[in-house]
Amino acid sequence: MAGLNFSDERISYTPVLLFADYINLQANRYLKDNFKNFTPRDFTYLANIFYHQNCSQRDLAEMLYVSEANVAQIIKRLEKNGYIERVFDESNKSRKILSLTEKGKNTVFSLMKTIFEWEAKFFEEYSEEEVMKFKKMLHDYSSKSIYP
Repeated sequence: MAGLNFSDERISYTPVLLFADYINLQANRYLKDNFKNFTPRDFTYLANIFYHQNCSQRDLAEMLYVSEANVAQIIKRLEKNGYIERVFDESNKSRKILSLTEKGKNTVFSLMKTIFEWEAKFFEEYSEEEVMKFKKMLHDYSSKSIYP
């Protein structure tokens, strides 16, 4: 992206959100190039189901700050394609728990491997300590960015 040749002065006056968006756009492009029938949004949903086992559609909507209708639509497609399954919560029959199928788990592992390969290129000039500091800062920034 030739448009990222910012002077140091411009970098200091550019919102972090713009840089985060550039990173996200490039990561999404990389995922699309490597997983033709899979969207970056699919990865977000599957990864959150992987990391937050026993979550419901409502839980997922709250985690991702999207509507339950949006979650229902994507979950329905992921279920139809065999990546996830919905089962009734034994303690609350009106609640369905989302879980990854074997195909879903394998897909998450494959996606993670691909993303970590992309990140390795991204971070190749940085020490492990710098990478961890950057990730911690992004995590903190993400946490602080949550709109009440």
